[in-house]
Amino acid sequence: MRTSGGGCRTALASAQDRERINFIKHAFLQYYGRQGSRIALPPDFRSREFAFLAFGEKFMTRHKAIGSHEELVNNIRMLAPSDVYYSTAYYAKPAEPMERKGWLGSDLVFDVDADHIVTPCKAKHDRWCCSGCGLSEQGKSPAQCPNCGKAKFEEHTWFCDECLDAAKKEIIKLVDFLSRDFGMPEQEMHIFFSGHRGYHLHIRTEEARKLDESQRTEIVDYVRALGLDLDLLGLSLRPSDPGWRGRIAREINTLVSHATKQDFLDLGFGPRKAREAASLLPGLAQEHWKDEIDFDLFQHWTLEHKRKVEIDRSDWQVIIERAIIRAAVDSLTDTVVTTDIHRLIRLPETLNGKTGLRAMAVSNLDTFDPFADPIAFEGEETVRVTEAPAFRMGNANYGPYVKQDVKLPAAAAMLLLCKGMGGPIQK
Repeated sequence: MRTSGGGCRTALASAQDRERINFIKHAFLQYYGRQGSRIALPPDFRSREFAFLAFGEKFMTRHKAIGSHEELVNNIRMLAPSDVYYSTAYYAKPAEPMERKGWLGSDLVFDVDADHIVTPCKAKHDRWCCSGCGLSEQGKSPAQCPNCGKAKFEEHTWFCDECLDAAKKEIIKLVDFLSRDFGMPEQEMHIFFSGHRGYHLHIRTEEARKLDESQRTEIVDYVRALGLDLDLLGLSLRPSDPGWRGRIAREINTLVSHATKQDFLDLGFGPRKAREAASLLPGLAQEHWKDEIDFDLFQHWTLEHKRKVEIDRSDWQVIIERAIIRAAVDSLTDTVVTTDIHRLIRLPETLNGKTGLRAMAVSNLDTFDPFADPIAFEGEETVRVTEAPAFRMGNANYGPYVKQDVKLPAAAAMLLLCKGMGGPIQK
């Protein structure tokens, strides 16, 4: 979709916007009135800082110490926040200013956000708008506007099953890294859905609490493969090897075992070389690479079978580099979440102000449905929609909508309201 001259704002005008925010705030307070008992206080909550973000505000009410579940719920009802947070850190005096809190340690937390993962769906449901001329198009914003040359944009992101499936796969990779390479027990890893575009992974062991910022940075760099020196890997790898050597070998097997000519073309091979690779490498991987992947053995195998091959060490390097990209947890681009030992993180069983969905613990990633399990609102609401892409909520699909009134399940209506894509129609 390409439009121009209409301005960027997709939310309603200010008076209607205030009405929208008041409607959401009232609905949130009703939810907490009914469901406040389900809010989960984190371990050692008396040593943590709590914070509350008001609707329409950029700054939090923070440095709050909470002594009981009742006190927490009373704060939520009094402040009527859009979002509720708590510190990953433990403090001697959590209600004091930062310099007097007395840091005692911090959970190790990772944030996997679909925003940081390249997925084809973003070209369909994300869009940008030039602040200079109002040109609006779908996908990621360009370096400069093709219409007026300006480089300032408003970006409107969405999320879908494809986005969140990609985030789920990244969390699974991360758990494998931490358990296999760092020896962290899986039963100590706690996964939470953020209520929006991703997942949080918390580790609360005594060892994790003691890690300083530089040590946490090293962990992030390791799982992202930053600083990995390919020259030190050599050209012989075993799937059973520990660390990155084994990961690369296993990923090469997966990458090559059933690769087609097109797969090798996608790697950058020329047509002839891609054809040769597709005819040789899958068979070699399936027959000989279960125990060891060795470029010299590959050369020996091709000579032994009297097969001419033009795949050289530079091609082998390309395959290794692609295997590394596939194996790395590259979605952790927002490294501050992990390295900041004073970080605030969303409180489970509170509502996400950008969606109206619950942030919640995930006990089984395989069966968890981020568009059904976190639903907080029941009933129906009629919404005057300005513009919204197609989306799923529960077992049904809705949209796309453009300038129309629609009656929706309350959870779907609340999503559009929280995203600023429509306003309530008073009954």
